[in-house]
Amino acid sequence: MRNADDWSKKGINADAAGNYTFAIDALSKSIELNPDEPLTYYNRGIIYDRIGLYELAIEDFNKVVSMEPHDVDAYYNRGRTYVNLGQYKNAIEDFNKVIFLDSEYAEAYNNRGVVYDSMGQYNRAIEDYNVAIGLRPNLARAYSNRGGVYFKQGNNRLGCIDAIKADELGDHELLDWARAKGFLV
Repeated sequence: MRNADDWSKKGINADAAGNYTFAIDALSKSIELNPDEPLTYYNRGIIYDRIGLYELAIEDFNKVVSMEPHDVDAYYNRGRTYVNLGQYKNAIEDFNKVIFLDSEYAEAYNNRGVVYDSMGQYNRAIEDYNVAIGLRPNLARAYSNRGGVYFKQGNNRLGCIDAIKADELGDHELLDWARAKGFLV
């Protein structure tokens, strides 16, 4: 291979084929040849996150946001990686940044809600899930997440309503759980 673009394409193709080791190697070679391309760091960061190399993913997303400070996807995915590391304060900061840059980024509200839920801040989680659903009424995961919080709060009726809606949209996990617990037949 002669240039960074060729290596980047090889890396993306290897990632799509599930060959993550080669994908990382190819993207790393692309970065060696052209260290000023933020998309290559971003793609490698996604792969690192996918295979559980969270610290390396954070490094790559840090590089992207240093080069592209308005890249909402880099902040969003770094936030998701912080969630995987249990670094909730950092995750909230990144989701806040995404929302500041793009107030209609429904997944950022949903994932910030997940963090608030994990921290036991259920009302804040519900507020974020409500915004996510308002922005994307077909975001099944937001219904499932909100329903889960309702169940935690003892509001089984609203939990069941959200479980049914999430199921209609293709997310069956909460409805299966609600049935197993006897909330629905």
